[in-house]
Parts: sequence; structure tokens; C-alpha cells
Amino acid sequence: MKTLLALALACTGCMALPPSSMERLNQTAYELNAATRFGRMDIAADAVIAEAKTDFGKRHRAWGRDVRIVDLEIEGVQMLTSDAAEVDLVVSWHRIDDPTIQTTSIAQRWTQTSSDWKLAEETVASGAKGIFPPKGDKKAGKPAPSNGRGEIVGSVDMP
Repeated sequence: MKTLLALALACTGCMALPPSSMERLNQTAYELNAATRFGRMDIAADAVIAEAKTDFGKRHRAWGRDVRIVDLEIEGVQMLTSDAAEVDLVVSWHRIDDPTIQTTSIAQRWTQTSSDWKLAEETVASGAKGIFPPKGDKKAGKPAPSNGRGEIVGSVDMP
């Protein structure tokens, strides 16, 4: 009887269900955002759709170099359709040359591919501007300078 009970308990672990789509999205979003927080864009880029990798690289190039990410929190995850979702982040950051902590809310659009969830787009939803270079900036690599209140000032000097 004890053997049968032990066998039944052992098999229960074998029949664990695979993670749901939402669980996979949560895990992938967490891994991508943890990698970006610590400047590991090589790891983060694996979770970005091919069409957005160049833009993602340009927009995050300054993170870890000119911009220090102090904290990053996933505030919410919403399924929009069966293969599209939005992840809301709050990022606390400061420019290396300015110790004033800024806070920016970012909305990430995710899409489910045949293999997994991939980041498709990021937009600043609210808060301090300047965490990303100005949109359409072909030399993107440095965030826009701010005046300590999250307002972009002057022009961006690009190397």
C-alpha cells in the first residue's frame, strides 16, 4: 500500500501541466526587463521581435552607460487578444551626469510568436521624458538631456 501511494505521488509530479501563455509572458517580460535594468542588452534582445531589434538597441544603448536604471517594476500585464498583450512598467532612473531620480511609465506591446512571447514596441506612457532618445533620431544612443524635472531641454549632442 505504501509503495502504491509513493508511486502515485511520484507520478503526480510527472503530470504537471506546461506553463500557460500568461505565465510564459510574465516570465519572458520579467527576464527581458531584468536584463535591460542591468545593461544586458545582448540577453534582452533575444526576447524582441526581429523587426524591432535595431530600434530596441538604439533606444536602450544609453542604459548602463549614460542612464542608470535605479529600479524597474512590472506594474501590470494585460492580455489584449490571444496573441497580443501589454506590460506596464515603472522605471526609476537618472542620468549619470545628474543625480536627480526620474520616474517614467513605459507601456510595452508584446506579441506571441510560434515559439514564445516577443517584445514588439515600447512607448513612454507618462512621467519623465528623456529615458529614450527623441523619436526619429537616427543617431539614437544618448537620451535627451533633462532639467531635473523630467522636461527635455536643448538639443542632444551625439558623438
